[in-house]
Amino acid sequence: MRYSQLIESMSFNAGRLQKKDDGNYWVGDIDPNDEELDLTLANSNMRQVFATLGYPTDLEDQSPFPIDEFIGRTTQWLQKAIDKQSPEEPTTIDDNPGGPTMISGGKPEGYFNMAIKDMNKIARAGKEAGATHIWAA
Repeated sequence: MRYSQLIESMSFNAGRLQKKDDGNYWVGDIDPNDEELDLTLANSNMRQVFATLGYPTDLEDQSPFPIDEFIGRTTQWLQKAIDKQSPEEPTTIDDNPGGPTMISGGKPEGYFNMAIKDMNKIARAGKEAGATHIWAA
């Protein structure tokens, strides 16, 4: 994980509900040390990817999403995007006189393709390990 990803970021997870005596907990089924199955994006980027897939963007307030439905939706999106990369988004600077200057780093061409492909891969590996749902937190 890069330093820049540690600041205001969300991780994508696949897991299941585990019932314990003191309550129910969502637990991940992906090895946290497997870098190929680790996806952490800036909060705004994670929300944009979920919006691109047609999901709500208030991810903190959402229950985890069913893994089979997510795999189906991401697979369909990827199939429609074969040979069609998501467009580049340029860097923008919003200079507010007397206030903060906000800089958006933009996104390279194919950013959404890459993120959705990684999410699909994580969801499939999670399902194979027993996961029933996905979430971003």
